[in-house]
Amino acid sequence: MNRDEFIQYAKENLISTREARKITEQTIKAFQQSVKNEKIIPAVEIKESEKRVIRLFFRDEVEAYKDKMNDWQAARKKINKHLTVI
Repeated sequence: MNRDEFIQYAKENLISTREARKITEQTIKAFQQSVKNEKIIPAVEIKESEKRVIRLFFRDEVEAYKDKMNDWQAARKKINKHLTVI
């Protein structure tokens, strides 16, 4: 893969933390917890300073995680509805 191909690939497939949070609809803390628990794994981490790390994520992995979150939430609602009825 040459440089131009890499740049095109990155533009199409890599997203920032902010974009990833927008897809998952998570708060900053919830998203950080997902990263810490390796539910979402950055494709690239660049440490700018002691406190600042730039993370890029694969768009398809973040979208797949969002789908899993939707499944978990639906299952939890189903269980809660069942428990409320009992």
